[in-house]
Amino acid sequence: MQIFGLIGFIFTFCLALLGIYKHIEDISTLLPYGIVIMIINVFYLKVIRLSRADYEAKLKKEKLYSQELLKSHRLFLRNSVHEINTPISIIMANIELFELKYGENSILSNIEAATKNIYGIYDDLSYITKKDNIDYKKDEIILSDFIQNRINFFNILAKQSKLTFHFLINTNNMTKVHINETKLQRIIDNNITNAIKYTKELGAIVISLYENTSHLIFEISSNSTIIKKPEDVFNAYKRENTVKDGFGLGLNLVKTICDEENIQIKLSSNEDITKFKYYFIKELDEDFIIRR
Repeated sequence: MQIFGLIGFIFTFCLALLGIYKHIEDISTLLPYGIVIMIINVFYLKVIRLSRADYEAKLKKEKLYSQELLKSHRLFLRNSVHEINTPISIIMANIELFELKYGENSILSNIEAATKNIYGIYDDLSYITKKDNIDYKKDEIILSDFIQNRINFFNILAKQSKLTFHFLINTNNMTKVHINETKLQRIIDNNITNAIKYTKELGAIVISLYENTSHLIFEISSNSTIIKKPEDVFNAYKRENTVKDGFGLGLNLVKTICDEENIQIKLSSNEDITKFKYYFIKELDEDFIIRR
């Protein structure tokens, strides 16, 4: 807005020059108008300057308030996540103890499935609140063993949804990946829970692990609702099926980790099958190579 004041100032100056050089005899009549316009312009520029200073001060105050609000929000979320861990762990431990003493129970199985679902959400929130403050060291992990362990963990959840797992391995079982275990668990768990959530009832979730010369490929596929916009599925808060519960954060978290760890993702979806592929750079166990 200051540009308008500047234009007015230049106009006044030109008006004065015009009066001096072309209408010198009329300068006495033009000068009062010039003075009035000059005063208006000076007042205008002063008001604008004060308004801008007030605006910048207000903006700075709101920025500080927003930063404090965000800091409080993160602290609240971090503390809440920490407090949730204890009751979930107690529930899981007592279910296991009960089953060891009395055998399986259908009611407890339902509770266990629901608890593991909550546990997955807890793990996502825990990672989100801690990732900027923790240096996640990389580990050498045998991917086939890790995936089998996560399948076993979620097997009860799949059964409650009337689904089955099929784990197909076509690779050297000693082949490792170099990645932090927490990050790997977020990738595997979010894909498994998504498959359980969206696979049609009585269907099978097929998890495959195979390799090429440079990568281990983790693939998960099932007969689920077609993904119409694959380019949006990894965006935060994006969910094509709004009937299903969820925040739309799981796959966004997966994409963020994969970008950080140089893991390529391929997604295909049609009426018959939806398939996610993740390409992990592999590391072959040195002892295995020597034995061969």
